[in-house]
Amino acid sequence: MSQACNGWTTVSLLAVAGVTAALTPPLAEAAQYMSIEQAQKAAFPDADRFEAQTLRLTPEQLKALDAVASVRQRGEIRRIEAWAGTTQLGTLYVDDVIGKVEWVTYALAIGMDGSVRSLDILEYRETHGYEVRTPSWRKQFAGRRADPPFRFGEDIKNISGATLSCAHLTAGAQRLLAFHARSGKGTPSR
Repeated sequence: MSQACNGWTTVSLLAVAGVTAALTPPLAEAAQYMSIEQAQKAAFPDADRFEAQTLRLTPEQLKALDAVASVRQRGEIRRIEAWAGTTQLGTLYVDDVIGKVEWVTYALAIGMDGSVRSLDILEYRETHGYEVRTPSWRKQFAGRRADPPFRFGEDIKNISGATLSCAHLTAGAQRLLAFHARSGKGTPSR
């Protein structure tokens, strides 16, 4: 039974509260799962040093990478070379792609043979789709190379409820592999 309170009833107030809650979108919560340092050591456990460099891509470089896979990125990549003594073990790239509406920070480790060693999610800011962190989804990237190209939905499977994050992370990995293959250590070819 409802009880009157200044013209409102308890039932009416609960109904308004329910409608307000239903109309309020969920807030994205950023969750940091792994630091860059943790990703470095996980990808290259034998490394004794890491040399980092931040690369700002020019509009021409971004256009060349868009031809490989178009996805919204910040235009800045962190490249970290892993070394054991005087031997380079590989390169870790840290990048951001848009998930659905928020940025996803990820790390892609590439061995000296040009193949992916691992893909790790460092920070995920979306309210849905966090399943891209599962090892079973991420291991699909291991061994992939820039050539032959791999395709989302065929070579890299989707996760229901995380379609855009899956597609954009796949495109981001394709771009980083192309960047790495074209430049070795620097600028993609124009």
